[in-house]
Amino acid sequence: MVGDNGQADPLSVRIAGLEAEVAGLRKALQTRTVIGQATGLIAAVQGLTPQQGFQLLVRMSQHHNVKLHSIAVKLVDLAGELGPRQAVRSVHLPVEPHERAEEAQWPGVDVVEAARQLVAAHEAAHRVDGAPADVRRQLADELTLAGQLLAERLADVGWLDDEPVA
Repeated sequence: MVGDNGQADPLSVRIAGLEAEVAGLRKALQTRTVIGQATGLIAAVQGLTPQQGFQLLVRMSQHHNVKLHSIAVKLVDLAGELGPRQAVRSVHLPVEPHERAEEAQWPGVDVVEAARQLVAAHEAAHRVDGAPADVRRQLADELTLAGQLLAERLADVGWLDDEPVA
């Protein structure tokens, strides 16, 4: 704030600085919390110590060329959608560290995208009360295709048997 003499009020400057510092600390706390959750998830699923889990998370981040916080968020989100074991499997590194990054892909991306398409198709199909029969049929076909795509993606990464359930 500017005082009566046209100069910045030292108290206002100090308050603004402290508010910025508090915002930064809050963001750091949130970031560390998610990284801690992902570290614990990896450690529990892989039977590692927390330190080893963190080291593996760092390697995953470097291997996929993704910020540590970003891969931690993806891992925690996937654990909520797919369960902890499948989430860790989806972002886990190959056993041999000499493998090139472009050879090891994160299969969870395709699965999550296919699931989102299925949800969108499902929501669209349920919003067409009173629509003509051809529109309802087209939406039903899109819903079926989205379900098939999700099943294919799940089978591709080994999370679903290729054989249909009787």
